[in-house]
Amino acid sequence: MPGLASETIGIWVAAGSRDESAETAGSTHFLEHMLFKGTGTRDAKSIAAAFDRTGGDSNAITAKELTCYYSRCLVTDLPDITGLLVDMVSNSQLDVEEFERERGVIIEELAMSADDPGDVLFDDFDALVFGQHSLARPVGATKDQIRVLGHHTVIDHYQSTYIPPRLVIAAAGGATHEEVLAMVEEALAEAGLGSRGDVWSGAGTGDAASVAKGSHLGGAARVRPEFHSGKSHTVKDIEQLGIMLGCEGLAEGHDDRFIYSVMLTMLGGGMSSRLFQSVREERGLAYAVNCVASQFTDTGTFGIYAGCTAENAQAVVDLAMSEWDRLAQETPSQFELDEIVSQLSGSMVLGLESSAARMNRLARSEIFGLPLESPMDLIERVRSVTAEDVSEMAGRLLSRPKALALVGPAAEVELP
Repeated sequence: MPGLASETIGIWVAAGSRDESAETAGSTHFLEHMLFKGTGTRDAKSIAAAFDRTGGDSNAITAKELTCYYSRCLVTDLPDITGLLVDMVSNSQLDVEEFERERGVIIEELAMSADDPGDVLFDDFDALVFGQHSLARPVGATKDQIRVLGHHTVIDHYQSTYIPPRLVIAAAGGATHEEVLAMVEEALAEAGLGSRGDVWSGAGTGDAASVAKGSHLGGAARVRPEFHSGKSHTVKDIEQLGIMLGCEGLAEGHDDRFIYSVMLTMLGGGMSSRLFQSVREERGLAYAVNCVASQFTDTGTFGIYAGCTAENAQAVVDLAMSEWDRLAQETPSQFELDEIVSQLSGSMVLGLESSAARMNRLARSEIFGLPLESPMDLIERVRSVTAEDVSEMAGRLLSRPKALALVGPAAEVELP
């Protein structure tokens, strides 16, 4: 990205909470915390100070299929940050005393999440639709699981997953490709002096070979989940009832993903969307209403989210189903389609002006084996979507078994 004075770099691990068993649940997220606690040459305070010194953004993300450690910094600080990230990922000490201290921090984090009705709603929806599958579990596991998670279990997770070909380094910003390569090579050489240096070079064929048999780069062999329909309700003493109504969606990289994006946006992707206009603007039944989607390597979920009073909940669900059905039954006008295509095209181009978004896109493309298309190619793919495609997609999803998750005050709400 010529002319940019900053760079975003991330080290990605193609492993997430989905790759845990019931016994090892929470290991992925726990490890994310532990990598900031010290290496063979840096303690936790020096790691924090090194990140803060740059004045940029540094953090980590754990998801159901991915983990990422990243930093946004000035290009002039990139060599130091690259070395720091590689050292953290390669040579974490996983000290047992730090581990026990962090256990309490993670339990507090989970407690905070449990107090957030939105977090509870999304976790409840996944638990409902994925049943006993590992995708059903919260990314951070439960407080009870964290209380009994063993130090050795997290070490085993580190040694078995932080290996090629699971590891991907992605960067975007003002540095040139050659400059980033040189920085990474230098950082890897320095990390090679540590106890896990051979991991990065791919020495040994045991774990790396078994991982390579997976369905995508870094992915272990995964069992595709079965979608479960039904209803769940977590009663909480709060003002609003959170609603998630949905069905099985599309997997990451699905051939119809651009049609899917147009349909999601048209139905519930902004202030001009059908759901926003019908539920909020015309009837005043909810403040927030929109479509959401989660996509994984082999499955996905499509949902309609709304927050409203318990008294309005059934009307909101009925209206959401009605708008969904109308989109499936009646082909949208060319004018409406053109408006949505313009909205998506603009958001794509504007989003790619962020170095963090570019870095994220590069890494996900590599991990999931997706083609790295130019912004203009992406826009053309969106423009190729027809109004008939959108209706067909809405109908395809509408015909699938549905699930309804509720979080909030007691209410009688049924699927139409």
